Amino acid sequence: MDAGLAAVLGATVGAIGTGGAGITAALLARHQARAQLRAEHARIIREPRRAAYASYAESAIKNHNQLLKALTNLNAASQRDPSEARSECIATARQCYETVKTSGDEREQRHGQVTVEGPLAVTEAAVSCESDFIDFKIQVMECLHQLEHGESCDHNSITSTVEKCDKAYTSYLTYLHAASRAINADGITRLPE
Repeated sequence: MDAGLAAVLGATVGAIGTGGAGITAALLARHQARAQLRAEHARIIREPRRAAYASYAESAIKNHNQLLKALTNLNAASQRDPSEARSECIATARQCYETVKTSGDEREQRHGQVTVEGPLAVTEAAVSCESDFIDFKIQVMECLHQLEHGESCDHNSITSTVEKCDKAYTSYLTYLHAASRAINADGITRLPE
C-alpha cells in the first residue's frame, strides 16, 4: 500500500507540476502576444500621426514666419516718416499678411487632420497654437490697417504684437513637444494615447 500510495502521490504531483507549467507558459505567451499587439498598434498609428503632425507644424511655422516678417516691416514703417521707404515696408507687410490669409484653408485642413489623429494632449496643444496664432494675426492686421490709413501704430501696439508673436511661438513649441511625446510611444514601455 505504501508503494501504491507513493505512486498515486507521485502521479498527482507530476500532473499538478505539468498543469502549473502549462498554465504559466500560457499566461506568459498571452502576455507576450499582448505586448506584441500593443507594439504593432503603436507602429501602425505612428506614421499617420507623424505625417499629420509634421504637416501642421510646417504650415504653422511658415505662417508664423510670414507674420513675423510683416511685424518687422510694420515696426520699421511705424518708426519712419511718411515716405517711399515707409510705403515699401507697409506694402511688404501687406503682402506677408495676404500670404498667411490665403493659406488659411490649408492650415485649417492640416489642423483638422491633427484633431482626427489625436490624442487629446496633441489636439489641445494644436488648438492653443491656433488660438494664439489667430490673436497674433489679428494684432498684425490691426497695426497694418492703422498704418495703411495714415494713422500711427504706436510703440504700445507694436509691443503688444511682439508679445502675441512670442506667445504664438511658445504655443507652437508646446505643440511640437506634445506631438513628439505622442509619436514616441512605442507600445511597450509607453502606450500610445
